[in-house]
Amino acid sequence: MAGKLTEIRETTSDAVSIIRELGSPGVQESLGKILEAANAAKEIMETFKTPEFVKNVENIKLTAESIQNSSIKIENAVIEMKQSGVFEQARETLKSASRTFGTVGDSKGLGEMSDSLKETLNSITELVNELKAALTTSRKHGAISNAKAAISEFSDVYKGFSDSPR
Repeated sequence: MAGKLTEIRETTSDAVSIIRELGSPGVQESLGKILEAANAAKEIMETFKTPEFVKNVENIKLTAESIQNSSIKIENAVIEMKQSGVFEQARETLKSASRTFGTVGDSKGLGEMSDSLKETLNSITELVNELKAALTTSRKHGAISNAKAAISEFSDVYKGFSDSPR
């Protein structure tokens, strides 16, 4: 029994020692900082649960998905246009127009110029028809979301070409 009393006394003494240390200013300051950090973490976790924060996260997710979908659609549109030969047709039309304007500058003959202009107009008509078909197909498949920009860009290229010195 004496051994048990000694053991109880030592355990009590150790507990008192620990309680004294917990009461020291350094430990109290550390415990205060831990409490502040825990409260801040709790507030942050509560903020994550607010409807506004959840809505913002959802909006960010939807925006990312929209950007990804737009990227895929643009990539598909470019692939479709390459496969349909629209770019090659436009290139040939511009070459033909360039040759036509060169012929006009050389004044080789009215007949050649007339034939060349007819060829250019036919090429442009074919290009327009190709573009219309490509746009119709793309609209059906949702590949082009901004046809107005494509037309504007083509128009700018044409204006740049027609404004160049002859």
